[in-house]
Amino acid sequence: MSGIVHSDPVEGHTAKALDTALTEVRLHAVSLGGLVIDQVSMAMRSLLEGDRALADVVIEREDRVNQLERSVDHEAFAFMARYQPMAGDLRLIKAIWRIAVELERAGDEAKKIARFAVRVSGGEPFGPVVAASRYLRHMASLSALMLRNAVRALDETNTVLAQDVAVRDRELDEEFQSGLRQVLTLVMEGEPYLRATMDTVLALKGLERIGDHAKNIAEQVLFSVNGELAGKAVASV
Repeated sequence: MSGIVHSDPVEGHTAKALDTALTEVRLHAVSLGGLVIDQVSMAMRSLLEGDRALADVVIEREDRVNQLERSVDHEAFAFMARYQPMAGDLRLIKAIWRIAVELERAGDEAKKIARFAVRVSGGEPFGPVVAASRYLRHMASLSALMLRNAVRALDETNTVLAQDVAVRDRELDEEFQSGLRQVLTLVMEGEPYLRATMDTVLALKGLERIGDHAKNIAEQVLFSVNGELAGKAVASV
């Protein structure tokens, strides 16, 4: 016996195919993330600028968001069935599947904001939006940044970016509370347009939820890298 260990070409081919398939699923999830980030930004622009055309685009593209989420879902389960991944690969594919769900839910929030923008463009009073515009703008910027960093963290396996999302989530929550107080002040002062006021509250809440979805995505990235349960990895940030 020579003692030489020969590599198994079949095993090497399978490993390469696994890596390729996993990369493709990850890229599709990142593409979904890019679309959802765009949806959030456009929805808020449509509301703050009174742009009905932008709102219509967001609503129309919701089907595309749902289709991409279902595609990633199917690919993730097909990957698990075909390759039966272990350890890090298994954590990553599970994380990608959960991330796609979080992105689809963030897209739903963008759609709700766009529908509010449609009502405003159709004559719903704009006063409450103007009163809360400072908070809406800041929260829109923060939530979009959090989503962007969370998706980049997935794309680059970047734990620093993932941890940054958790830090910004606290700032987003504080801004939401400030915006909510501003709107409630309108109510106490006798704001006559209850529907528009409630819609503005829901827009603020929608942006907070988008931040929550971004945080959940970041936690899944950390889980895929460190194998820690969601939440624990960012608790010390």
